[in-house]
Amino acid sequence: MAPHTGRQFKSVFAEANLQLRNVFGMEMAELPLKEKVTVSQKRAAQRTQASTSTSSNAYILTNILPPRFRNATIIPPSRVPTSSTESAYTGLYTFLLALVYLSPGSSISESKLESSLKKMNADNHVLGGEKTEKVLKRMEREGYIVKVREREAGGDESVDYVVGPRGKVEVGEKGVAGLVRKVFGKKDNEKEELEARLVRSLGDVVLEKRDRLEEDMELERGEGQRNSEREEGQEEAQRERRQGPRRSGRRGRRARDEEEEDEDTGNGRGNG
Repeated sequence: MAPHTGRQFKSVFAEANLQLRNVFGMEMAELPLKEKVTVSQKRAAQRTQASTSTSSNAYILTNILPPRFRNATIIPPSRVPTSSTESAYTGLYTFLLALVYLSPGSSISESKLESSLKKMNADNHVLGGEKTEKVLKRMEREGYIVKVREREAGGDESVDYVVGPRGKVEVGEKGVAGLVRKVFGKKDNEKEELEARLVRSLGDVVLEKRDRLEEDMELERGEGQRNSEREEGQEEAQRERRQGPRRSGRRGRRARDEEEEDEDTGNGRGNG
């Protein structure tokens, strides 16, 4: 925006978001402020509470398309540097965010994170040979995770990871629930228990995702039924087309026979 037009920001922002939603299926969302995690951060926030801004003034484009349209065919990964590299990076930070969200207090210690990465054979290198430490720093820089260092009373330092502002907006609890359902929700007899665990771990917010999923499944079932009925109708039409000439031939022969009988009758009357 041009200088000295700050008062018009809200109206311009609202109109821009309206166009983004209606044309592109996206919207601008403000990133939340970083949480005050350590004791020193919380004390500092209390001292400066009066002058602390409640807005981050940082925004990001988010996708608001229905879940059934959110697939790699419609929305492919970024091609920078390559689609395969970027999709692998997206999968990795989604997995790490799931680990953080599902940990007590939505915080995971550095040692536990390293242990989880080791189980995936990703403790040293990931993404085609790139160092894990370098990839974690990129996630920190881009706001997906936040590395928290705190000096304990005995002088030891603890290092933990929490969810960053961008991780909350782009993935969040609903994204984590979706990942868990994809991995563990394949058996119908276990889905109810899985949903209960997700609610206990992530909160009621994930129930909205479940409702959308059920709506999409209902739409898919309806579309499948319509396709089946359409195919049956096409098959019936093909059968009728194949049988049509034979029926017409029989009717034609019957009509000719009747005409010949009429002619014979007429000739007989004339002769008599």
